[in-house]
Order: sequence, then C-alpha cells, then structure tokens
Amino acid sequence: MSFFEQIIAKIFPKEKKNMILTNEVLKRSQQEFNSYEDWYASDVSGKILEKIFRAYHLKKTDIKDPIPIALLQSDKANGFAVANCSSLLDSDYKMLLEHFKKQILAIGYRQSGSNRKVTAEQDRVTTKEFYYLKPPIQMEPPIDQRYGNISIELILHDDKPYYLKLTASVYSDRLYSEPESFSDLVEKLFEKAD
Repeated sequence: MSFFEQIIAKIFPKEKKNMILTNEVLKRSQQEFNSYEDWYASDVSGKILEKIFRAYHLKKTDIKDPIPIALLQSDKANGFAVANCSSLLDSDYKMLLEHFKKQILAIGYRQSGSNRKVTAEQDRVTTKEFYYLKPPIQMEPPIDQRYGNISIELILHDDKPYYLKLTASVYSDRLYSEPESFSDLVEKLFEKAD
C-alpha cells in the first residue's frame, strides 16, 4: 500500500462488516423450559405482565410510565416494543418472549419459523431471537387472517436486553377477511391463567 493509500485509509476507514457468529433455528433447552414454567408460576410474572399492560395503555394516551414502550400503529401493521429498563430484570425479557409465543399459540396460531442470530458488530455483539407465527391454514376465501402474521423478537446487545418487540402485520387483499382488533390481541397476550 502506497503512502497516499495509507493516508486515505486513515482518513476514510472502510466500514467494518458485521460478522455472523451464529444463525440457527431457535430451540429452547429443557432447562430454559423449566425456567419459564417457574417464572410463569411465580407471583413475579403476574406483576410484570400487569406493569407492561398498564404501560401499554398509558402510552396509548400519551402518559409516561417507568416502563418505556413504543407503539406501532398503521393500516398494515400494529405492535409495540418494550425497551430495557430498571423495572424489569434482564431475564424477564426472554420469559416475556416465550410467554407471548405461548399465548399466541393458545389462540390457534401456528409457529411458522424461529431464529437465533448472533452478530459481531464494531463495538458489541448483537443477538436476535425471533418467532414468526401465522393463523391456521385455510384455503377457501375469504381467508380468516385473525390478527395477521405475528412476529416477536428480542434484541440483546452483549447479552443485555435492548428491546422486545411484537408486530402483527395484516393483509389488505380481498381474499382475506378483515383483521380482528389488535387491542383484543393485546388483551390475550397479557392474560395469566390462575
């Protein structure tokens, strides 16, 4: 490399590419299943679900809550994201990811995909855990799309939760029925059987 090329390289460094460390189907171990069951059976889970449910409804009325929530509202997709905060333990985010998946499966959805991707970036390691769920298969129109296709993703930076996001994307095609209310889905997500 010539002197001139070295100077240019220092002034305009090439952007480092992210390196994929792991890209695999997301599968939970028996220990992780047991941890979820313990979490769900505890009083803590009910309190956490109540806190987030409350924060969601406060956000809809533009009232701030200690749990930071962002809302997505459009014709094609609705959703919410819960950012990392001191009101929740780091471990709660994985439990919530599993809880939301279980709640959606319980209303008749099917899991269409899952993924765990770990990427080395310039200054951190990012992990994305992802579930994709679809309504039951139906061939005859109008196809009941329920709440649409649902994705749930947990993003971690250096193994620390960054945010948990749930999105329901709907079809506007005339082959599909009108989607059910996202508010109804939210109610079902935060239910806890006694």
